[in-house]
Amino acid sequence: MKDEKLLDLLRSDPDSGIDRLIRQYSGLVFSVVRARLSEICDSSEVEDCVTDVFLNFYNSSGTFEPNVSLKNYLTVIARNTACKYARRRPAQAPLPTEELMFDIPDESDMAEEAVKNGLLESILREIRKMGRPDSDILIKKYYLGQSSKAIASELGMSVSNVDTRAHRAIEKLKHKFGGKS
Repeated sequence: MKDEKLLDLLRSDPDSGIDRLIRQYSGLVFSVVRARLSEICDSSEVEDCVTDVFLNFYNSSGTFEPNVSLKNYLTVIARNTACKYARRRPAQAPLPTEELMFDIPDESDMAEEAVKNGLLESILREIRKMGRPDSDILIKKYYLGQSSKAIASELGMSVSNVDTRAHRAIEKLKHKFGGKS
């Protein structure tokens, strides 16, 4: 969905708008946050930070200037929020420099990202069609970066069962999207 339509939806129906914003940009936000925090925070703190990014956007959406793309705006919020989380942690890893905090991709990177987002949406649609627990396993393992052990504990399954289901689901996705098994 284009930024203008998404912003209109956020104004007219905030609940649907924020839901759509999260679906459209959660992969980007998660990637930015995880890149900053994966070395110093566990997965639950990374997830909390991602949630805070969208909460920060929602709380400040009235001040959003439409001359900046939502992607770039959310990237900056994600980087700043991740830096705040990193500052709360003991000094285990260096914080990103100001130069890195505001590095916005150029137009060619954005076009490539748009193609990837379209593919990602198609993949996520197929994952949702698989149903539970397979969809939960794939999202937790490959999207949220959780370990098989953590997923098994959370879902009340054995680690080998989680790994087997993940492998089979990946094979289904490869087949669906024309990949080689």
